[in-house]
Amino acid sequence: MSTLEPLAWDSEFFGFGIGRLHPDAEGEGAANLAEVEDEARQLGIECLYATLDPIHTDLSIALQRQGFRLVEVAMDLLHPSSIIELLPETDSVARDGTPDDLPALEEEIALMAPWSRFAVDQRFGLDAARRMHSAWVARAASAEHRRLVVVENEGGITGFSTQSTLPGEEARIDLIASTKSGSGAAYALVDHQFHQFGEGRSWGGPIAARNVPSLRFCEHMGYRIGTVRYLYHRWLDEASPA
Repeated sequence: MSTLEPLAWDSEFFGFGIGRLHPDAEGEGAANLAEVEDEARQLGIECLYATLDPIHTDLSIALQRQGFRLVEVAMDLLHPSSIIELLPETDSVARDGTPDDLPALEEEIALMAPWSRFAVDQRFGLDAARRMHSAWVARAASAEHRRLVVVENEGGITGFSTQSTLPGEEARIDLIASTKSGSGAAYALVDHQFHQFGEGRSWGGPIAARNVPSLRFCEHMGYRIGTVRYLYHRWLDEASPA
C-alpha cells in the first residue's frame, strides 16, 4: 500500500505543510491513494510530492486521476569512469567554494531556477524555485558530505557546481551552472570534482528532460542516462478529477 512521509524541512522552508506520497509500485499502490490524502489533510499537509518509475504506467495514470500533476521528467545521468577524455582550453580555474562565495552566485542560480519543478508548478513559482536553489547551494557550501565548487577567471566567478557524496551512495554532481557558455568553465568544474571522486563511475543530476542544452553538454562529457523518474505534485485543496 502507498504510504505518507511528512517533510519537515520543506514545510518549514515554504511555510506550509508538505509531505511525500510513496506509491507502492509492487503492490496495490493505487488502492489507498484517497486514504493517504485524508491522512495528510489531518496532519495539516497542503501539498504532496510523489516520484515514480515511468515503467509503472497504470500507477502513473492512477496518480493523475487522483489529481497529481506531472511537473518534471527527471533524468539521473551515469558516468562510467569519472574521466573527461578531452578538455577544452579555458581561462577559468576551479576550486572548492566557501560560504563567502554565495553572494557572487546569484546570477547563476537565477539561470537555473526556470528549469526547476517548483518553477513549473505555478503555485510555488519562479521565486520559490530560486530560493530553493539558493538554499541547496548554501547547504553544499557548509554541510557534511556535500561540497560547493566554483570556477573563476580574472573577472571573477564564472560558474559553480555542487556535489553530494552521502554515506553508502556513489558520488554525484547535483548542479552545474555557468554564465560563460562555451568558455570551458563548466568542463573545469566537472573535471575538478572528478579528480575528487577518483576513477570509477559517478552520477550527475537530476536534470529535467526538457533541459536539452544541459543534457547535450553532459553527453559530450561522457554521461549517459542512468534512470528516469516522473515527479508529481498534488495540492489537497483541489478536487480529485476522478
